[in-house]
Amino acid sequence: MYKLFISFLFIFFVQNSFAVEHSHQPANVRTGFYLKAFSDIDRADIEVALHFWINEIAKKANLSTSTIFYDSIEKMHHDFIQHKINFILSSPLPIVNKFDPLILTGGYKVIWDGSAEDNLLVMTHKQSNLRKFSELKNKHISLLTRDPVIQMYADILALENFGKKAKQVFKQISNYKKSNQLILNLFFNKTDVILVYEKFYKLAIELNPQIKKDTRIISRLEKIPRALGYFHKDIDPVLKNIVISEVEKLHHYTKGQQLLNIFHADKTVRSSIADLKSTHQLKLRYQRLIKENL
Repeated sequence: MYKLFISFLFIFFVQNSFAVEHSHQPANVRTGFYLKAFSDIDRADIEVALHFWINEIAKKANLSTSTIFYDSIEKMHHDFIQHKINFILSSPLPIVNKFDPLILTGGYKVIWDGSAEDNLLVMTHKQSNLRKFSELKNKHISLLTRDPVIQMYADILALENFGKKAKQVFKQISNYKKSNQLILNLFFNKTDVILVYEKFYKLAIELNPQIKKDTRIISRLEKIPRALGYFHKDIDPVLKNIVISEVEKLHHYTKGQQLLNIFHADKTVRSSIADLKSTHQLKLRYQRLIKENL
């Protein structure tokens, strides 16, 4: 849901901005959306939502927009290099893996629960009496299906504690599309350990405080951005500044406030290349462990 909101924001700002012309032609913003980075949303849902907003834009603004959904990060990178798209939306690890930061320039990110970053939690059920990752050998772990940071952090902890990747440590690895599925499976003792983002965990315990009483955090990875948007460095700076300025004003609009409230978000702010630093450091940590355990 959080990441679906990121994509909504990009479309929403156009309704509240004015036309930008370059050489007497409508400005053109072409978004690439990397689907495999976003486990908590369904492709059909996001396509319907984006097409609805794009049609609204066509009626109200002299600004050309298009969105391409990608299952391949390599294809999205190729199209970005070739200027077929000039704005990307992804979780940070695919960006770190495939995009040279020298071709990127700032876009925007969302402040949710007071922060633009999230913490990744490793959790067990209190009844299991599992308090350390080193006690999890041959247990059942559950992860989000398409979250590369979660997959990498599970391998990092397995390598640090057992000298092996997660698939060689756990007797069973289950994958789920939704964070709430992970939390409920742990709550009902259907798995031994989960990796889940703290903001989704907080939402779950607001709905059911018993979840907090019955679960335990045994490890955490701090300050990981969930989703980031970047423009191509060759974007018209006038267009870029209007886009970012309007997105930053979103919480001042009545419709914008309604949209923010739906997704429990506070406001939007500018992103920078520095927002990739924590993910880059995580990747270096993983690569070092792989090298040490060859």
